[in-house]
Amino acid sequence: MSNKKVELLLPAGNINTLNAAVENGADAVYFGVGKFNARRRATNFNFENLNEVVNYCHQNGVKIYCTMNILVKNHEVKDFFKDIKKIYLANVDAVIIQELSFLPIIKQNFPGLEVHISTQAAVSNTYFNDLIKLADKVVLPREYSKEEIQKFIEKTNLPTEIFVQGALCFSYSGRCLFSSFLGGRSGNRGLCAQPCRKKYNGKYLLSMKDLCLVEKIHEMIEIGISAFKIEGRLRSVKYVTAATKLYRKVIDDYYAGKLNNNSGLEKFDLELYKELELAFNREYTEGYYVNDKELVSSDRPMGRGIFLGVMFGNNKIELQDDLIIGDGLGIWFKNRVDGALLKKMDKDGESINEAKKGEIVKLFIRAPTGTKIYKTSTQKEVTKIEFVRNEPIIVKERKVNELELPNIEVSGGKNETELLVKVYSLPDLMKSVSAGADKTFYNIFAKDFSNNMDAYVPRILSDNDVEKVLNLIELKTIKNILIGDLGAYLAINKKFGDKVKIYLDYNVNIFNDIDLQHYENSEKIISPELNFNELSNFKNKDFTVLVHGNVILMNTKYPNLPKNLRDEKKFDFPVRKEHDYYQVLNARELGLYSKILKLKNIGVNKFFLDLDSKLNCDIKKIVKTYHSILNGKEVSYTTKRITKGHWSLGVE
Repeated sequence: MSNKKVELLLPAGNINTLNAAVENGADAVYFGVGKFNARRRATNFNFENLNEVVNYCHQNGVKIYCTMNILVKNHEVKDFFKDIKKIYLANVDAVIIQELSFLPIIKQNFPGLEVHISTQAAVSNTYFNDLIKLADKVVLPREYSKEEIQKFIEKTNLPTEIFVQGALCFSYSGRCLFSSFLGGRSGNRGLCAQPCRKKYNGKYLLSMKDLCLVEKIHEMIEIGISAFKIEGRLRSVKYVTAATKLYRKVIDDYYAGKLNNNSGLEKFDLELYKELELAFNREYTEGYYVNDKELVSSDRPMGRGIFLGVMFGNNKIELQDDLIIGDGLGIWFKNRVDGALLKKMDKDGESINEAKKGEIVKLFIRAPTGTKIYKTSTQKEVTKIEFVRNEPIIVKERKVNELELPNIEVSGGKNETELLVKVYSLPDLMKSVSAGADKTFYNIFAKDFSNNMDAYVPRILSDNDVEKVLNLIELKTIKNILIGDLGAYLAINKKFGDKVKIYLDYNVNIFNDIDLQHYENSEKIISPELNFNELSNFKNKDFTVLVHGNVILMNTKYPNLPKNLRDEKKFDFPVRKEHDYYQVLNARELGLYSKILKLKNIGVNKFFLDLDSKLNCDIKKIVKTYHSILNGKEVSYTTKRITKGHWSLGVE
């Protein structure tokens, strides 16, 4: 265990929540400034008041981390680094980024500014180490178990930060194309429209409970985690206040020797816990940290408050928490939720002003038997805590030299045209090859995978998985491999060098020329969120474009999914198991067909098809069609139920 005290990091969506965090015991706060942050819908901060905010926080011993954690387009790169410069000169302590290719640039140009790797970077195993070793901290995916966190810390020795409270993304590490392909609002660009909070198959099947790890504080400190992060830049002052107080109190109790694994929450802490529960929760879970399988709350996607009980005969209820006249109530009818203020309450026929947990009382509200009742606000006074403020923070004077960005060479596609296909069964592989595909990638872990085949590797890999991949490459004499896991990419490059040709899958999110240049010794499939004009503006055209298939919208570790998700507009999103996780695919098939000739005209020569016959696609016909188009032949095809994806509009 590190001798350094664990850091408590709070969200600040506006000046009021920032004040709440600072005045109630945060060690650090994180917020967005400018347009390059993953909560663009929050009020956020501006550069005009940044110095004032930094001074206030530093005087109170609180560090400031600016979120610069969205994917960045080519035309935005200069503005991105101009914003980093402003942040640097305002004496901000760290920036949080998703773009791993920007890490060495920031460290070189802005000495003294810490760089933290966002959870959006999806650091899924310790083989990422060489890619992120310059970082000052890495925010691990919420999907890590206790054992995986411990192993990561021991093997990499990197300072690690984990989320301990707040919303959980259904998609692995928050990386998602669902909002993007449904409505053009990209989660990777800070504008998620939260499709996970919508109904599928008549229920809220993707609506995750809120994470709450407060009772694991003791063991998490013991395994060497550096920072505890609270999620919630879009949440209220009440929530930030309650979260800060609870976690500050429990952390301080640990260091004072008052907390151990068996103590649970003491009465005083329980009051703070209830305040947080009341401020906002979607039911609580300890999540993947403890391998909880009940992660979804399919009733409703909204905050609840504190559960009071279920109504039974004659408007009675057995209270699961204390209740006072004037408290707010949430009445959960079958098809709606109503709010009410408690004005009258009886016990044994007598009017009372307050009642304790366990008592049976009559509530004078209209609610049929079986209705769930929640307390949504209370007249009870909030609990106050005492804490010792950190020493004021003094930052050495900072100066910026001329910014040095990588020199990007202008080039068109250097290689001959390649038609690349990914398939999910051996018969599909045979069809693809016979139809003219140049390379057909098949799952390296499949039982019927044979020597000398082109392989693909699942997108989320543990350390053990990466080691298996390295062994299989050698055993099966693999020459071409498609990879969506950057840890595996680094490990293969290190062991095999030029002997194996690596293709990076589109979930790696290659979004600009710097990304394209950063991942050496590999071919890259460009992000499908970029439109044609944006692809045209790349200086380097040596990339591959996804042109056909059901786009993978989400990868998720959540196992309890049906085979199909039908939304309220009657669109069906197929669900497919891959390795030890699941994938939600787009309801409509992407198909660019003859538009690939426009790509050829701008210098793009590699085209990727992701085809699964279980999704009712005729693999032989599709591959043959693209082969014919690339060879200048007239060919007929239907575009019925086909989408062009982001070809025209792209994402904001």
